[in-house]
Order: sequence, then C-alpha cells, then structure tokens
Amino acid sequence: MGLHFPQTRLRDLAQKMSTLAREAGFEDLDHYLFQLMAVPLSQEQLRALSAALTIGETYFMRDPKSYRVLEEQVLPALIASRRRGGRTLKIWSAGCSTGEEPYSIAIILSRLLQDLPEWKITLLGTDINEEALERARRGVYGKWSFRNAPEWLMEYFTPLGDGHFEVIPRIRQMVHFSQLNLAVDAGSALTAGADIIFCRNVMLYFHAEQIEKTVARFHAALKQGGWLFVGPTEVDHQRLRSFSCHYFEGALLLRKGEPRRKALRPSVPAPTVPAAAAHTAQAKGSQADAPPCGPASQQADPLPESVERARTAYRAGDYQEAARLALSAPHLPDCLALAARSYANLGLYQEAREQCEKALLLERLDVRTHYLLSMILEQLGDDAGAEASLKRALYLDHDYLLAYFALGNLCRKRGELREAEQSFGNALRLLQRHDPAEVLPEAEGITAGMLAQLIKGMIAGLNRR
Repeated sequence: MGLHFPQTRLRDLAQKMSTLAREAGFEDLDHYLFQLMAVPLSQEQLRALSAALTIGETYFMRDPKSYRVLEEQVLPALIASRRRGGRTLKIWSAGCSTGEEPYSIAIILSRLLQDLPEWKITLLGTDINEEALERARRGVYGKWSFRNAPEWLMEYFTPLGDGHFEVIPRIRQMVHFSQLNLAVDAGSALTAGADIIFCRNVMLYFHAEQIEKTVARFHAALKQGGWLFVGPTEVDHQRLRSFSCHYFEGALLLRKGEPRRKALRPSVPAPTVPAAAAHTAQAKGSQADAPPCGPASQQADPLPESVERARTAYRAGDYQEAARLALSAPHLPDCLALAARSYANLGLYQEAREQCEKALLLERLDVRTHYLLSMILEQLGDDAGAEASLKRALYLDHDYLLAYFALGNLCRKRGELREAEQSFGNALRLLQRHDPAEVLPEAEGITAGMLAQLIKGMIAGLNRR
C-alpha cells in the first residue's frame, strides 16, 4: 500500500495489527503477521488492512485556499479554453476517502457552469479503502463532515432528520468512485488524460521513494498543462523536474509541461498559518490561526475594533483587508507581524518585509517574527538574510525546532550536506519531546510525527547524494 510507519508510529501500528489479529481469530500477533507475509495477500486481507491502516480524516471544503484557487483561477481558465474546443473536463481526486473532496469539487463545478448539461464531466474519486468508498457512494454525512464549511454548502444536501445529510442527486451523479492503490498503479486508462488531480494529505504517509514514484505516475496521468494539487509539505519541490511550481495565496500547485522555474515558495513551512492548521485550531476552539495583535502586557486594555476585525479578516482569508486593518495599530508589534503575514500570503513580499522589520524594531526579542522574516527573505531570494534571521531566532530560543528545520533546508539547497544533516538532527531531537499526533504551531497544521517522517526522508536523500 506504500504506507510508511516510522519508529514513532510503531506502537500505533502494533495496536491496529493486534485488533486485526483478534478479528481474524489469532491469539498471537506474531503468528498472524507471519501468516500475512507468507503468501500474497487475498482481497479480503487487503480490504481489512486498508480499512485499519489508512487515515480517512476529511471533511467538506477542508482546504478553503485550494478550493478558492480552483474556483477563481484554475477552473475559469480551463472552462474558457474548453468552450472553444470541446466541452470536456476530467478531474481526479486521489485518496478521496469517504468522498467529501470530490463532492466539494462537483459543487464548485455546478456553481461555475450554468450550462453544465452541455458538458462532458469526468469526476473520479479513488481510494484503497473499499469501506470508505462505500460510504462515499452513499453520499450521506453527519454534522462532523461539515465543520468549518460555508453556510451556502448546505444548499446541496437534503437533511434526513437524524443529524445526517444526503448529497442531492444531481451532484452525486457527477462523481464516480473506484478502488485504486496509489502504490501500485496511478496511470491506468481510468485516470489517464486528467486536467486536474487533487492528492492532498495522502503522501504524508508514504516513504520518500514512494512519493517520487506516485508523483511520476500523476505526471503521466495529467494532460499537458494539467494541474496537480498537493499539500505544501508532501513533496520535495527542489527535486521536481517535470513540473513547475505555483504558489497562489496559500495553495501550492504543480503544473505539467511548463519550463522549470524557481518555486515561489520555499520547501519549509510558509509565513502563513495555512488552512490545515487553522482547521485544527478551530476544531479545538482555538484562535491560533489569527495571531494576536499586541503583546501580553497590552492585551488587558481594550483593543481597537479594527484590530479584532483584522483577525477576523485574516481567518477568512481576506488578507488585503487584514493588512489594512492591522496597520491601524502600528504601535503594536504583533499587529505589524499580522500585516506582514497577510502581505506574504498575497505574494507582496517586499511589503511583508517592511512590516516585519518594523515589528522587530518595536520588539527585537520576538522569536516568531524573526522566523517569519526568514521565510519572507527566502521568498525574496535573500538566502543569506534568511539564514541570519533563523540564527537570531535560535539564539533567542535554542529549542525552536522549526528554525532548525528551515536552516536544514537552506543548507541542503546550497549543497552543505553535513550542516543540513546537523540541523535536521537537532529538529528530530526536539520533536521527540512531542506526541507524534500533536499538531505543531506554525507548521502547516502537520503533526510532530509527520514532520519527523518528512525530515527522516530528507536525511535519507542527503545520504544518497
């Protein structure tokens, strides 16, 4: 299945396999494991393993920034070109789990295409987990699948009266589901000729070599000029040669068939608090996705109304408005940092740098702002300045693991392999203090276990050079 369980997740793996052993009638786990490995897996065994070992966490409009780019930029251009030459579109949701992602895409298409019946739309959802696909085909979801979803989304569902909602027929008929193992085959006739592929939060659980193979298969499945949506930390962008990288206000896209150019985003956590982190924080009742405006000593005083509105605008993804409102309190360093984050999300890196530097003039000991400045400087091509900012952050906080991770990436990019491995090693050492399932602040919403797996893959890549 291509799933990789690092050392930090072996206990979790053992618990899941023990449950499967009992269900299969084995009292001894080792006996069960030996039987599994003795002969090729049966379809029933593969079904049981995929249901137990894959992670099916998903919900509607899970990554609003990616869906916004899809609705406002990628699909309008595709639709305009296809109106002139055959009204066809093919979109593949790889690793779709229980179907929320492909249904979200279908809803967006129905909003964009007033003449939808005149189009030939192929919208495919695939997953290795047959149980998840059965739920997807039913199209019935509980309230948990709608957390953080916009209110208008409910127009496309029929309430069933028991806390569940069913996808309306015209949307459900747009999506077809099929079982597919990404580790074995992602280039069949079923998936070939795709205009767009979504594969987000799937390859996080693959080994580095499996990620490379899967991305290559996606490249083969895409049409020339086709788009691949991936999570910002799932692939090593520096090693991609067959895609060009595009960064749209918080969403990373790879495009087939364009000349290779420098990615607009570094292969380290970006200077935003992206959607995945925002959703995790909101699910816990936190406001971590909108940095507080004003140091703790000033929080006791009532903040200007515009500052609260700046936070709200930032959480909603309206970064232009968030920056404007945050700058209404230029005496508060955290508000200047919020403006810098907002400008960075808009791709206005020079403006972001200016606000970040102003914030540091007011509060020179703010580790997060030094780290933010390093991300912005790397976007501007100033690797030396980015390194200096990271070292300042580490001088102020010797245990700031994201700074070690970012410094390792800078060294790797320059070919300084020993220094890169040392920085990555420091990050791994600090990650041991965290529960593998803990979501790390300011780290794209990924968990400590995921980041450790990513770093280990990078270290392995260094050793192969």
